[in-house]
Amino acid sequence: MKAVLLAAGIGKRLDPITKYIPKPMINICGKPIIEYIVNDIVKSGFNEICIVVGHESEQIKNYFNNYDEKIKISFVIQDEYKGTAHATYCAKDFVKNDPFLLYLSDTLIPFEINFLLNKMIKLEEISILSSENFANVSMSVGNILVEKNYVHQISEKSSTLKSKLAWAGVAFFNDSSIFNIIKNLSLSTRGEYDITEAMDVMLKNDVKIRNYFCKEFIDCGTLNGLTKGLKYILNFNKRKSSFSDSLTTVNPCYIGQNCSFGKNVLLGPYSSIENNVSIGDNVEIKNSIILDNSIISSNNVISNSIISKNAIISKDDNIL
Repeated sequence: MKAVLLAAGIGKRLDPITKYIPKPMINICGKPIIEYIVNDIVKSGFNEICIVVGHESEQIKNYFNNYDEKIKISFVIQDEYKGTAHATYCAKDFVKNDPFLLYLSDTLIPFEINFLLNKMIKLEEISILSSENFANVSMSVGNILVEKNYVHQISEKSSTLKSKLAWAGVAFFNDSSIFNIIKNLSLSTRGEYDITEAMDVMLKNDVKIRNYFCKEFIDCGTLNGLTKGLKYILNFNKRKSSFSDSLTTVNPCYIGQNCSFGKNVLLGPYSSIENNVSIGDNVEIKNSIILDNSIISSNNVISNSIISKNAIISKDDNIL
């Protein structure tokens, strides 16, 4: 079975962290976000994956060069960032006339994703995932109206919320007809071609779209989403770390390779220290992700934050 992952965007909401790294390649507990997604869909039987790349594309390509040899992973470039429908259309030659899964690669579905995917792929109709408990404050996802388990209307980044349901970034198409819809889409007011708009056109053409509810989804394209994703991954994997007598860890937390710690360091709960991180004396870190090669000098308190690769945080840079 085929899957298309959209991973081309610049990730403006996480700038400047994403200036030199693709958003899906931000590490949480030793793995980039996109690898958790790939692992999930592989478990559900998808063995042909096309990743649509753009911004800093070589990082994604290089990372998956040595993935499981039984899984075919290919890449296609989105040269212009014209929205999710445009990115989907880039995978047209990969999909051909086959059914395929579409997945936004900055979105995590906790706990039940394999159960839901297995239900979706057994249907002979289009299906999507939505969540009732996602607060769409940033207007960053599609808003959905559902009647009797079928989608009645879907809108992209709507300023007027018509329901409490939001698209969870996952859809399964039983054929390639979505590409004909995309080909004739008009640009949105934001200058993009939106996949939710393409699905809404299908609805207007009397195509049925089945809706499945998930308990929640995590949009890792924001700081709050990343820290929420961190908590989910740490809890799910039951990560526990210990390092030295000078380091106190309040689990769950994660410590990567080649890290050094000064005296009186308090780490956790819910912190991910990636590789080659140096932390000075009298430092507290909680609910935060510290990316590779960062230096945290002495006497700092860091909370609810993500620290970029190669960052240097001085004693005057307390992040609360």
